[in-house]
Amino acid sequence: MKTNREKFNEIATSTNPKLLDEIAYRKANRDWLHRSNRIAAQVLMALKEQNMTQKELAEKMNVSPQYINKLVKGNENMTLETVVKLEKTLGIVVFERK
Repeated sequence: MKTNREKFNEIATSTNPKLLDEIAYRKANRDWLHRSNRIAAQVLMALKEQNMTQKELAEKMNVSPQYINKLVKGNENMTLETVVKLEKTLGIVVFERK
């Protein structure tokens, strides 16, 4: 088993084009990926508090369970429509209103 240091060194010195593309993508999209991860955490907490499954949320929002799975992984660039649906369905506030 590799240590964390070994894994880091492997990534830091990698010339794997796939890995380098992934790193570039994450760097270029850091801001929205961070926000998306925070929303995902909010959704997961709300689901737990409400004893609701991802499948039930998908049904209530009229989207596929696969789409909800992408949302809760924090890798989906959501539309405002999706954010509003999440807020209404789960009774959470994703973006503060002034």
